[in-house]
Amino acid sequence: MRLAALLVLPFFLTACGGAGDSAVAGVETGTTATGEAGAFAALPFLEGEFVWATDYASSSVTFSAEQEGQSFEGRFESFRAAIRLNPADISDAEIHAIIDMASVDAGDADRNSSLPTSDWFKTRSFPTATFRSAQVRQISEGRYEATGELTIKGISQPVSLPFDLMIEGNTATASGSLELDRTDFNVGEGAYADDAWIGYPVSVSVKISASR
Repeated sequence: MRLAALLVLPFFLTACGGAGDSAVAGVETGTTATGEAGAFAALPFLEGEFVWATDYASSSVTFSAEQEGQSFEGRFESFRAAIRLNPADISDAEIHAIIDMASVDAGDADRNSSLPTSDWFKTRSFPTATFRSAQVRQISEGRYEATGELTIKGISQPVSLPFDLMIEGNTATASGSLELDRTDFNVGEGAYADDAWIGYPVSVSVKISASR
């Protein structure tokens, strides 16, 4: 698995779909069939003094990939995170994230209608991607790494998630980036299984603003 770094996440994307997927895309684009509450029902409730409440208006999950050699960018509009992290004692730190895969905006109407279909995210069967940390460690001053499991399209892979963390009073900002290989998660099947149209690497950037 080719990765370079971070969060959660999952976010490979692309393409104009096949004609046979158009009806499915029409149903699956937008919010998931379970709705927002259902999509995030699995997010755990964390307790403790250093549990951080995410400011979603100031947070983002974005990505970039290549289609026919041309770079494009996108984002996931809907995601949730549960975070507990005391920088003075990270022994009980936890990071959980859930992304609504149907909330993808890949900057193009054809890509947006194709990504929820069976060749790509298959959001009817797999409406969310998840990240769950197993361990968080400090690398250096203000620099941390979360190792854990990323699940996309029902496939789980171990990942390493480095991120920068700045805390001022009761406000925290974390940011990081990673590179994923979309084929590690079966994203891009059938005619899109090779990289003739859509490249294998997907770069993901995450910014989280939170308070406690």
